[in-house]
Amino acid sequence: MIKGLLTSLFTAAALVASPGIGSAQAPATPNYYPADYGATIEASRKENGLVIYSNMANNNWKPVLDGFRQSYPWIKVETLDLGSGTVHSRWEAEAGSGARTADLLISGANDRWAAYGLDGRMLDYRSPEAEKVPAFGKPYPGVFVASSDPLVLTYNTALLKEGQRPTGLASLAKMAAADPGTYKGRITTYDAARNSFGLAAWWQTLHEKGDAGWTALRAIGPMIRGEVSGGPMNEKIAAGEYVVGIAVSGITIFPRLDEPGGKILGFAFPDDGTPVMLRGMGIPKQAANINSAKLFLDFLLSNKGQTLLGKGGLVPYREDVAESEVRYTYQGIAQKVGEKNMIVVGFDKALIEQAKPFVEKWNAAMQGR
Repeated sequence: MIKGLLTSLFTAAALVASPGIGSAQAPATPNYYPADYGATIEASRKENGLVIYSNMANNNWKPVLDGFRQSYPWIKVETLDLGSGTVHSRWEAEAGSGARTADLLISGANDRWAAYGLDGRMLDYRSPEAEKVPAFGKPYPGVFVASSDPLVLTYNTALLKEGQRPTGLASLAKMAAADPGTYKGRITTYDAARNSFGLAAWWQTLHEKGDAGWTALRAIGPMIRGEVSGGPMNEKIAAGEYVVGIAVSGITIFPRLDEPGGKILGFAFPDDGTPVMLRGMGIPKQAANINSAKLFLDFLLSNKGQTLLGKGGLVPYREDVAESEVRYTYQGIAQKVGEKNMIVVGFDKALIEQAKPFVEKWNAAMQGR
């Protein structure tokens, strides 16, 4: 209560002392925020906007950016939709060069997040929202989880009728073996050898499935055409080039279902293990607009930010987000598929240590070996 009173007093003082903040643009902050949070807000007014590198499309970002703009209208946010690996390779190439680069990174390249967590490349920011998220939402100092997104089976509803649709990896392997004419060259997924997102997702999936998972993958490997992004997978499934995708990011298909032509697509949570990607985010230590980045990160972790992420097709994981406000929550998916059937794709440092032998085994499986 005392902290809340101090925050109110600070805000009132700032309203008097600063003409810039004495407008409707001054955002209200929760009473659990630090008393000096207003200094961060004021400092952001002198910065040059915010650049975010992510693997999220415009339709994912729109609700979030609209909501953030209501609170901080002076911060211009630019988002670049890059592949998970490119988010990091581009930032790493630009960092230290003096070029304008990202103030905030968001991706599913969890091997890179594990590396950053170990070598401390992200700002060790203590978000006031950190205590409001589950423990898995803050895996390393300065690394947070933005969302918890399922990887699903997607299919063309015209080409695969009811009763013909696979329900999981084992089901797909069985159906493809029985009907290779339908599936040969028409199954897609993330290529774990070319894509960090796919590497993290398949490494965790096969780590948990063990020999049974590898056997199923070898069965369909020669029928798979790998991709590096979920958007093209869904468009090619809709066009009939592929009939099914496995381990496709839910954030690429959920908003697509409501767009023109979306009814041609269907999806299912795999019944033999649903991967759930914990999407990492962090503020680089050398970020040019560090106060704006802090405000945005706090917003994403807040109840409002998580809810708006959900409206953009991502899956919030704060326990206080209402399921009725979004398509899914982490807790809702756990109830739907069963917590034991969730394969949580986190930030294990083994992703770094075992990547090379895993990719060699993956490439062999793609050839049926």
